[in-house]
Amino acid sequence: MRKTLLFVLFFFVSIDLTCQNNEDNILTKGEIFKNEQITGKVYKHIYFSKILDNKREVYVWLPSDYSLNKKKYPVLIVHDGGSVFYSRGGFGAKNKSKGEILINKNGWNLDESVTELIAQKKMEPIIMVGVSNTKDRGYEYVPTRNGFKYGEALVNELIPEIKKTYRIKSKDIGTLGASAGGLISLYLGWELNEIFKKAICLSPGIIYRDQDYYKEVIKTKVPKKLKLAIVNGTDNFDKNLQLGVDKFTSYLERINFSSDSYLYWIEKNGTHGAKSWSKQAKKILEWLY
Repeated sequence: MRKTLLFVLFFFVSIDLTCQNNEDNILTKGEIFKNEQITGKVYKHIYFSKILDNKREVYVWLPSDYSLNKKKYPVLIVHDGGSVFYSRGGFGAKNKSKGEILINKNGWNLDESVTELIAQKKMEPIIMVGVSNTKDRGYEYVPTRNGFKYGEALVNELIPEIKKTYRIKSKDIGTLGASAGGLISLYLGWELNEIFKKAICLSPGIIYRDQDYYKEVIKTKVPKKLKLAIVNGTDNFDKNLQLGVDKFTSYLERINFSSDSYLYWIEKNGTHGAKSWSKQAKKILEWLY
């Protein structure tokens, strides 16, 4: 009986120490994420953030020529990363019990879009890093103190870890998101432009109901080296966001923001969902890379 109790105690202590050691690592070793719907190779990591005091899945998509050379690649940080790759239901939906919150059940099939554009020589090969959201999405994706902490975590924790594992160009980092993800992409490109040189903002919630984040975005000095793309649709929820988009794009006109670094359009019949965002992102990626 005593031996059994000692064994059980040792077993649980061992488990606790293993978990503790895992969480001491900011980013776990990548494992091949196998799914027949994914085009290309994706590695899944678990990211333990000390700054945010939470954890989440991170999915790293590699271009087909990655293993054939030793060159470095531009990297695109994609928010709501659990739903950006394949088209028939974002795989993040399976992680809902773990805190994953999806803004749309369908994926953006960015893996297919980028693979096609690279094959057609319409864009250079890039690495995509899908950063999953958590139950704190509503706090992390807005340009307040919490949003700045999220950006701080990406800059000081996640990106350095990605750099250790993958060959990325440290001076060619972009950010992409939709809805609140589009808002935080805009904020990161504007506030942390020394790191994020490109920002793709789809249906950004700059103003929504009684929440106006316009002043929070523009309170810092105008970034000198930002390539910026903003798109909003005309249908359903996107109609509610046009006021904020108009306010910000008018500001860009007033300050004579470089037209060479700026792409903006209103998508007729565009909706607040993956189908529209997938099409919009593909067009922007061709322009941006």
